Amino acid sequence: MANRFHEMKRAFISALGGLTTVAVCAAEPNATFTPSGDATNSPHLSPTNRPAGKIKNFTFKESLIFPGTVRNGTVFIPAQYDGSKPACVLVRQDGFDPKIKDMMETLIASGDMPMTVGVFISPGHVVASGEPVAERRNRDFEYDGVGDSYERFLTGEILPYVARTFDLNLSTNGNDRCIAGNSSGGIAAFNAAWECPGAFSRVYAASGSFVAFRGGNEFPTLVRKFEAKPIRVYLTTGTHDMENCAGDWYLLDQEMDKALTFSGYDHHFRTFDGGHCAGANEAFPDAMRFLWKDWPQAIPSGRSAPRVRDVIITNESWELAAQGYEGAGSPVCNSAGEVFFIDGSADKICRLGLDGKVEVFIDHARQANGLCVGPKDELYTVSRTTGEILCYAGADRGRVVTQGIPGNYLLARPDGALYVTSNDDKSGGTGQVWVVKDGRKTLVDSGLKFATGLACRPDQWLLAVADGRSKWVYSYQIQADGQLVNKERFFWLQVGDGDDDAGAQSVCYAKEGQIFVATRLGVQIGADDGPTQVILPLPDHSRVTGVCLGGADRDTLFAFGDGKVWKRAVKTHAVGAFSPLNQVKATPL
Repeated sequence: MANRFHEMKRAFISALGGLTTVAVCAAEPNATFTPSGDATNSPHLSPTNRPAGKIKNFTFKESLIFPGTVRNGTVFIPAQYDGSKPACVLVRQDGFDPKIKDMMETLIASGDMPMTVGVFISPGHVVASGEPVAERRNRDFEYDGVGDSYERFLTGEILPYVARTFDLNLSTNGNDRCIAGNSSGGIAAFNAAWECPGAFSRVYAASGSFVAFRGGNEFPTLVRKFEAKPIRVYLTTGTHDMENCAGDWYLLDQEMDKALTFSGYDHHFRTFDGGHCAGANEAFPDAMRFLWKDWPQAIPSGRSAPRVRDVIITNESWELAAQGYEGAGSPVCNSAGEVFFIDGSADKICRLGLDGKVEVFIDHARQANGLCVGPKDELYTVSRTTGEILCYAGADRGRVVTQGIPGNYLLARPDGALYVTSNDDKSGGTGQVWVVKDGRKTLVDSGLKFATGLACRPDQWLLAVADGRSKWVYSYQIQADGQLVNKERFFWLQVGDGDDDAGAQSVCYAKEGQIFVATRLGVQIGADDGPTQVILPLPDHSRVTGVCLGGADRDTLFAFGDGKVWKRAVKTHAVGAFSPLNQVKATPL
């Protein structure tokens, strides 16, 4: 009976209005969703018997994230709300629309969406003091900016304010939250969920501005490179959508659809014959039915893109391996897969054993900040404070290899040579690369903005050196005498919209040929020919300051950030100075 009821209801609704074209995309190939067309009312619910909710208005001036802004907001409280349990939440950009309220009342009453409080919030503006002048409009800045500012504004300021001001019990679980908007409000909705799926996991974006206003045109690329996130998306666009200096909305919304499909997201894409935001309200009921289907079941992550799946293992995710190491960095593994790292705040070298326990390996690291493992599993350290390079054969006091290189990172080669990065503050911070061989140190390159981590490709003839103040990892060919030639800005790193550089720190290679780089966005994994193909952010979204592969089978990825050590099983394997030469195959595109 229930299925027959829904069939009759959809047939009735479909007869009320017309959409033009439909595309269906979902995480599972056989999953389908059939739009029902334009509808405000259910066939069994009319405005006279549909329970009407309450409307509350407010003005918000207290933002610390967008200081000086003023904005209006409206709260829709359904008639079914009683506060006995946390209510689901719909946030919508660009203020209140009575049609959305009417549709929410119908959808809630018919059971097509859960009891949901609506929060309609306008973009901010800054009012000038003194002489009458035009206000500063903040809409593009807030909505089109790619980063976490708007999500933090909603979750840290607006929603707590609404809950407190109107004494509402609002859920803080992203699975109970939906966010919607048109045009720039649409990309703002997607971006909030993208930045924090734990805050919003359901997105409706009508004619989303995935164009080059403030980096939104990067989203199709990011969706393809990042490990898929647990969000469900409903997109609409007009066949004659807007086109201006920032791009073509119709084309870029189609590109978003293709990217979401490529990475296996549960999403739906719908086009309307018309201009900008055509069909936005008409599609709203179907969007809500699609986004809230199966609630309260949590939305799963998509399968991720092919190159991501070359690295990750299905159903394996990040686990916290250790914490409380605020100054930890420069992780490396030995031939057994044990991971060593420097705890700079305590001036110690620690060992993360195969049993998962962390113990102090060297109690006094003599102000070391760079660490590597040699061909015989000996440890080398470098200190930018003392300029010393030390060698530890076991847990001894260490012998001095050379002095006079205030190094950042260092790397051991199978032939016993060491490469070291340093930065000459006296010459304006010029990054340098040194080779130490047979007791002699030689400057082999300079000119990087800030030289950081370095690693050798598994076939041992190419050296990669990260520039921490750019978006590049350099590639060099290693000569028999240790000199470096054929320098190229080779590996291209993704830079976050709010960042000036990728912030690359430590670097390692996998046996399979990919390069792993610790960056602000997460662990970035590049193909052998240069482009970043995969980005794995940490669960707490912290900057990754150290990365290495290790573990008993050397197939565990370790990432350091914000005093924590994370690990996850992967399909790639560690190599080092202790490894035999491994032939590198071309990484698939």
